Amino acid sequence: MRELLNRLLKRDKSPFAGAKLATAWCRELEHDTPAAQRAKVLALAQGFLADRKPPTADALEAALLIDAAAQPSYEALCCQYVANPRMPKELERQLWKEVVEYAQAMVDLHQRFVKADPDPEDKARIETLMPRVLARSLHYLGIQAKWHHFRYERLPSKLWTQANQLYRLSEIDGFDSNPFPLYPGHSDEVTSCADEYLQLLMLATLSSHNLTVRQLDWADQWLDRWSKLIQLSRKFYADRHHLCVNLQEDAGPRRVKEDQTEEPFRYWGLFDLIHELQETQRKLEQGASVVSLGLGEDCRQPACGDLLRQIEAAWSSTLRNTQINRSARQTVSKTAEVVQGLSKLCAMVRNDNDKFSRQPVESKTEVDYDEIMDMRLYGFVSERTRSKQSANPATVLPKTKQQVSTTTWVIENESEGGFGAVLHAAENEWIRPGALVGMRTGENDNWRVCIVRRLNRLRDEQLSAGIQILSATPVAVSVKADDDENTQINLSDVSIFNTEFPMLRVGLYIPHLQGSNSVNTLMLHASEYASNRLYSVKARDRGFTVKLGSVIEKGTDWVWANVQVVRQKD
Repeated sequence: MRELLNRLLKRDKSPFAGAKLATAWCRELEHDTPAAQRAKVLALAQGFLADRKPPTADALEAALLIDAAAQPSYEALCCQYVANPRMPKELERQLWKEVVEYAQAMVDLHQRFVKADPDPEDKARIETLMPRVLARSLHYLGIQAKWHHFRYERLPSKLWTQANQLYRLSEIDGFDSNPFPLYPGHSDEVTSCADEYLQLLMLATLSSHNLTVRQLDWADQWLDRWSKLIQLSRKFYADRHHLCVNLQEDAGPRRVKEDQTEEPFRYWGLFDLIHELQETQRKLEQGASVVSLGLGEDCRQPACGDLLRQIEAAWSSTLRNTQINRSARQTVSKTAEVVQGLSKLCAMVRNDNDKFSRQPVESKTEVDYDEIMDMRLYGFVSERTRSKQSANPATVLPKTKQQVSTTTWVIENESEGGFGAVLHAAENEWIRPGALVGMRTGENDNWRVCIVRRLNRLRDEQLSAGIQILSATPVAVSVKADDDENTQINLSDVSIFNTEFPMLRVGLYIPHLQGSNSVNTLMLHASEYASNRLYSVKARDRGFTVKLGSVIEKGTDWVWANVQVVRQKD
């Protein structure tokens, strides 16, 4: 009798002793405040890890129940952080630390069972629960990654090592794509180990694009659904795959290269994802509500549409970069003047065009403005232009100094195709991937048409930007749709405005190489673009009727499209 009483008294009463005790403990937990709930669960998990008892199937069932019971409280903590982007620094550090430490404790708790060598009688039960264990571990690693992205910090190498290993384990056991609800409270949503892993990978591709805390959180929520449009492949297909990850390294996603075709790599493409983004934007423009498109109840227009365009630009840039061989970079030390937006860039390009028009032959250092137009349109200089030059060979147009505000960026490296720049974050809050900018590195240089392709946070006050040069010899034009009865604003009228230009009907002729062919292209305001529409394009005293074709690229307020010259006006 005494031995029986001793056994009863010594019986483990910890919630980790089994599902029954864990359920009772979780029921009592409901009476506590959210903060107390998280504190109790964290202390319980840390105590279990410190105890070092052999993991059992009963303990695993209990761990999953305890983790699920604290989810509403933990989600509320995460929402508190995201909803208060301007909170005091001390409070931000406190909340950040609490979110990350709790996630790490849950990862360690689940890892204890992943690494366990269970008894034969427990092995089958643990294997049944292992898909949920790995998926929740990847989910918590994704939360940690997102909170590092909020601070623009590089992810710890240990995090990538754990994520890559956990996904590899799910592949080995053959349940990487098996769908199931992650938590009972989310029974209407299904996920898988592959979905959680891809969500982590794809959010990392947006981390260098200078998104706000709220924008990153929205993107992460959308990736809950979008991750199901992506499939990881062991075999590489050059026409289909754009990104890859090495499961044996402590690193995340990268652009596919020819030598990355061995077993440790997994590959995926972006075509379906970008198509979904474009379809979502089209439906929004047609009047569909944000909620009906599954974008969340707290997301509002126009912020939602702007973020969709930013994400599309970021992933479209990744897609293009996999198809382009980059030229070698050279380290330099110089500065560049920068203007933002199409209207300001057109004004600066017009100055260049005027400066180099009708110059005396003996002092001519640049291609004549009319020669540029002829070469863009015909591929040769017309007789009309030659007659005009001979009749007025030495007229130099006065320099027109437009009152356009510029900023200065430090150029650290350059290549044939672009620049690497360092800039102050506070002075460039407007900058986003896909932003159109004009740049020149000296007063005697032409303004170049450029696009910001990459952003990284170096420290709190500095950003690193990768900039692609679209053209070093653009031509400024005025643009008007032939069926538009409103008064056209000519390019020559730009000088009457101050530093802030309205949405003028201006554009840029840009030479562009498609394959091995040089084609005519036009960049204009997005509000002016319509496919197959006829436009009157005027370059000082020369006019053309053109028809816009396929879009090469678009930003938040500009469109760059192929153009066909229909006729030249007298």
